[in-house]
Amino acid sequence: MKIESVNSLEFLTTTINKISSHSVGKNKNIVVDSKSTDICFDTDRILFQRVIINLLKNALEATPENGSVSTGFEDNSDEIRFWVKNKVLIPLDVQAQLFQRSFSTKGNDRGIGTYSIKLIVENYLKGKVNFKSNEIDRTIFSVDLKKRWTE
Repeated sequence: MKIESVNSLEFLTTTINKISSHSVGKNKNIVVDSKSTDICFDTDRILFQRVIINLLKNALEATPENGSVSTGFEDNSDEIRFWVKNKVLIPLDVQAQLFQRSFSTKGNDRGIGTYSIKLIVENYLKGKVNFKSNEIDRTIFSVDLKKRWTE
């Protein structure tokens, strides 16, 4: 792994540009929340970008044409929280299986996205992945990482 200091908003802009050019982003909008904090934090940029692209891709795939996904960063003291939100609810039976390897609602050749997100974040980046999906919040996935990397 290559741990480096990363600027949250620069990182997010670069990542959004990559996924926006993908077919899944066609005719859909990714909005960075105006309350997003510009934070420097330590991480492996390539691994974390893979996580964020997977989260954004999943949210975009669930979003109808001309719809939007919102995203951003929050400063939580010694941690940083990245989040992605869309308006589509995840059924309870699907929620129970989300992070299982090979589980997919999108076909037989799929099913490593959320599994790999959890694996990378928790086993390599020393973070935590959470989600909630309900009538009030809709669907929000979040990743919490320490701002400063320690061995």
